[in-house]
Amino acid sequence: MVDRIEPSHVVDRLEIEQLVNAYALHIDFQEIDEWVDLFTEDAFFDESEFDNGLHVGHEAIRAYGNVLKATAEHASHIMANLVIRDMTENSATAICFALVEAQMKTGERARYQVRYFDNYVKTQDGWKFSKRILRKSFPVEDMGREDT
Repeated sequence: MVDRIEPSHVVDRLEIEQLVNAYALHIDFQEIDEWVDLFTEDAFFDESEFDNGLHVGHEAIRAYGNVLKATAEHASHIMANLVIRDMTENSATAICFALVEAQMKTGERARYQVRYFDNYVKTQDGWKFSKRILRKSFPVEDMGREDT
């Protein structure tokens, strides 16, 4: 069953879609401060299923983003299948998927198929992630090593 889209929520849904795409853009371009600003101050960001830990709050998320920036040479998030649920005036949940490829500065390459389980809140600055949990859709694919 597909959730009915309320006409009053159309702009909010577009803004959430923009948020999800901005997440990918900023982390792929290693724009850590802009990426962190997409989260609420007390956000819960869980990459523990990928052995990358649980990060709560801006400073912890920023520290993790800086680790990614220091270790990743290239990354590409292709976001898809965003399904927004439980939409209210100030909150929503969603599931979306991504195909992510990364090359580390050491040359190792990997492909990740990710399911994101999101909670969003509408703030005075627009929609933000209050919770983002990443889960594997498939095991991580080791793509070998690229000599850099």
